[in-house]
Amino acid sequence: MNYKNIITIILVILYAFLSSCGSDKYNVVTETDENIEISHGNYKITIEKEGFKYSFQRSDGTVVADKHPVSGLRFTKAGGSELFDAVFTNLEAHNEDHVHMIVTTSSGDQANVIIDLFENYAKFSIIPSENEQFEIVEEESANRALNDQKALYIIDARTASLDPVYGLGDYGSHANEFNDVDAPCGFHVTARDAANVIGLVRDEITNQGSCRRFVSNFAIFPKHGFAQVLFDTGKKRVGFTEEENRIGLADVEKVTTLYYFIGDDLEKIYADYKDVRIDEGYPDVKPRYTMFNVGWEAYGALGWDTYQSSVMENIKTYLDKGFPLQWGVVGSGFWPGARRSGTEGTTVSFGMWDDTPTPRNDGLPNPRYPDPEALKKLFSDNNISLLIGIRNHFKDPISPRYNEQNDGLFPVEALEKNYLLKNRDGMLVRSTNNSFPGGPIFFLDSFNTEAMEWFKENFDLWGVDGLKEDAMIYDKQYQDAMWNPFNKHLADNGYLVIVRNASYSVPGDLIRINDSYAGTGEHYHADPHRIPLNLLNNAASGAANGYPDIIGGTPITGTTNNTFRKYFIRNAMLAAVTPGMSFGRGPWLMEHKEYEEIALKAALWHDKYAPYIYSAAIDSYNSGYPHTMTPLHIAFPNDENTYDLISRDKKQYQWMLGPSMLATPLFGTDFETAVSRDVYLPEGKWIDYETGKMFYGPTTLEAYSLPENKIPIFIGGKGVVVSKDSQKSGNLNVEIFPVATGGSEYTYTYIDGEEKSTITNNNDGWDPDTMVITNTTIDEMVNFEYDDTSGSFTFALTPGDNYELAGGE
Repeated sequence: MNYKNIITIILVILYAFLSSCGSDKYNVVTETDENIEISHGNYKITIEKEGFKYSFQRSDGTVVADKHPVSGLRFTKAGGSELFDAVFTNLEAHNEDHVHMIVTTSSGDQANVIIDLFENYAKFSIIPSENEQFEIVEEESANRALNDQKALYIIDARTASLDPVYGLGDYGSHANEFNDVDAPCGFHVTARDAANVIGLVRDEITNQGSCRRFVSNFAIFPKHGFAQVLFDTGKKRVGFTEEENRIGLADVEKVTTLYYFIGDDLEKIYADYKDVRIDEGYPDVKPRYTMFNVGWEAYGALGWDTYQSSVMENIKTYLDKGFPLQWGVVGSGFWPGARRSGTEGTTVSFGMWDDTPTPRNDGLPNPRYPDPEALKKLFSDNNISLLIGIRNHFKDPISPRYNEQNDGLFPVEALEKNYLLKNRDGMLVRSTNNSFPGGPIFFLDSFNTEAMEWFKENFDLWGVDGLKEDAMIYDKQYQDAMWNPFNKHLADNGYLVIVRNASYSVPGDLIRINDSYAGTGEHYHADPHRIPLNLLNNAASGAANGYPDIIGGTPITGTTNNTFRKYFIRNAMLAAVTPGMSFGRGPWLMEHKEYEEIALKAALWHDKYAPYIYSAAIDSYNSGYPHTMTPLHIAFPNDENTYDLISRDKKQYQWMLGPSMLATPLFGTDFETAVSRDVYLPEGKWIDYETGKMFYGPTTLEAYSLPENKIPIFIGGKGVVVSKDSQKSGNLNVEIFPVATGGSEYTYTYIDGEEKSTITNNNDGWDPDTMVITNTTIDEMVNFEYDDTSGSFTFALTPGDNYELAGGE
């Protein structure tokens, strides 16, 4: 008898023992000649033995996800490419938490399938028999491989089709017809027509820079109360067609982290997903308040060729014109060496500012940053946090592009200390297809805590407040997870972090979508439709703290061009009602006083409500639910009218911004001419923020006027928001709109991310003459102001105190 058979016998005996131990406590499995039925708390899984065709039902028998019509599992022979359907299933053993089966395919190959059962979700592990030497530990559901040399497979798990479906991170903004396997990740990626990703088939989901930075195969089906995700490293595969819902991996030894979530309450699904993400090594970072205020990026203002005087002049002009900047990014050009020389430094030339004249002829000041301390002082004196661009890779020290004078010895040291990432074969992960710094590069091993601490200590040499993480890499990187610990370690050490590359979670304060440019046309970057689409499918993926790139894009369009002007102000109003907002090119460059004033209005509005937006971001962090930016199909999953609003045809880009604001910006390919939109209001009472006009949903406001200078917000939901009293006072106000009564509660989290106040609406009406607002913490009535237009009540907020409304009849 060979070793493989011995292991199989041990596995069966162990599970039989577990079954006998647990059968008296909770019998979860029944078996017939045709089916295996697993009943576990709030759901059931029925597996048709022929074809391993599995379906999910609620405890009352309602089908959530039906069985695949052919087979629920298929995989290749070891090292092969042809997929073979499952044909039969044998139940081996089970207890109250685990079910073990052996599935045979039409090729005669077998796989061990383990289902670990949790209250509202199930975890599938699929281990082909070639790789079946694994341990099963009762208190640890993960299956850990014992050997290092294993066969590789393509493995797919499948149910029947489910529609609609949302999520998939950046891939959720790609058109169905885009050739994802062969096409480069450049300027020709077409945005999809709708947020619903039905019809999308991808067999190689992975990081490839630019339009594939936030990588996730998390998919949620709000109509069905169902979601799925697969964490294993490899070529991630999905297929959402009329025939099937498929999720899998290619070039892997096994699948051990396939999760299905079941529940009527999407908030519970997202909470479970958050817990699972953490268990699988993908925690979020608790965001900081600063980044939810108005920011600035040098790339938008000045392009690649920044230099100190241009940065300082731009910042001073913004401040002189009243723009409330609280953070700014200098992403390029601050390192030594002539620009575009091939041997210039990079963001990892730690602490080596271009502050010394050297022979060069790049047409820029020499040096570009002669006095970095003066730059830092300008930022700090104006309470603006300074971030710089950073990457997680180094030049190959033997490459002709490496230059010790410009790069320092950091690449050499990283190599010598074994701080660089390696493949499973022990070879360094190497990329040559990158736009900067060009030439061969190696990646920091961010899973090595010693390497990350070395990187952090060197990053300290820059003397800045944070970073905008970036990687301009176009080789496919199957080590998608390497950016998560990189960003998180720097955030955990006090740095503000704008995330660009990550998997599943957001290990920083904001997640920035790919560069977007003004204009119309078919190209991905030039399609305004892509911006809200990308943000909202990121949010559906659980990444709610979206930052829609720099207002106006990058400097490739004349600023006095009327198309640019129209785009700029519509872009500004969209950014104002998202979690992250930044400027680049100065609005004054439009040479249009009214449009400059609109841009300032958008900035001041976002600044005023930054405390409210940040509180929603903390709610997102604590719960996993995308409170900061909730697509309406997630916020109102039982309202089928919300399912196709986010589309190129309807252009009804709408989301909940926190629990009380409904954002309805006019945006899209018709930005030059449109002045109105159909606006959908879900069930409830809604108040136009600017006019005070009241509506009751569900209803569609046809061709609703949305002029360029209008804040595109309706108040509903909780009806309570928190705002700054002024830019400089630091005091906060509570604004309560006449929306919710009957004990409705809103809990506000302060800018420290910890302290809270709760406002309870126990009032019977909204008459200001009989309204009583009490600070219940000190049992004192508070004075309030009443707004005749909106019907809102405003009072000063004392940190940590709670409040109650009464009366109002």
